[in-house]
Amino acid sequence: MGLFVGAFALTLSCESPVPGEKQFRDWVEERYAQPFRDGETDRWVAVFDENAVGMHHTLPAMEGREAIRNFGRMVHENLVVEQFDLTVKEVRVSKTWALTRGSFVSRFVPAMADAGIVPAVEAPATVGKFVLLWELQDDGEWRVILDMGNLDSP
Repeated sequence: MGLFVGAFALTLSCESPVPGEKQFRDWVEERYAQPFRDGETDRWVAVFDENAVGMHHTLPAMEGREAIRNFGRMVHENLVVEQFDLTVKEVRVSKTWALTRGSFVSRFVPAMADAGIVPAVEAPATVGKFVLLWELQDDGEWRVILDMGNLDSP
């Protein structure tokens, strides 16, 4: 009985470790950037909390995972993602919250140009910055609750 009680107490005192800076840097690439680049909207939106908010340059706030999913679908139905590179410049982690901040370079081409339906034009790259605010969920997963980005120039 003593061994069981000791093992149980040890289990209770060993909380799951809080992910570190490297883990969040990896997640930004693997769970956010790569699925978006690949047009895998459902895989991309899985990183978001059900009530997440997306706030991006010149767009109204997207409130909730479904609004963010619809945005991703709209992008991939109308544009080809030629470039979507994120550089994480800062990671701050607490027990239940984390912030990732950085910059991006992206290039999108209208899908009709990529399909040869309209003449192709050289799409300029856009450069900007982003913040992702993460929260530890009740199911033990870290999900984005705020996705905010804007351009460095008009």
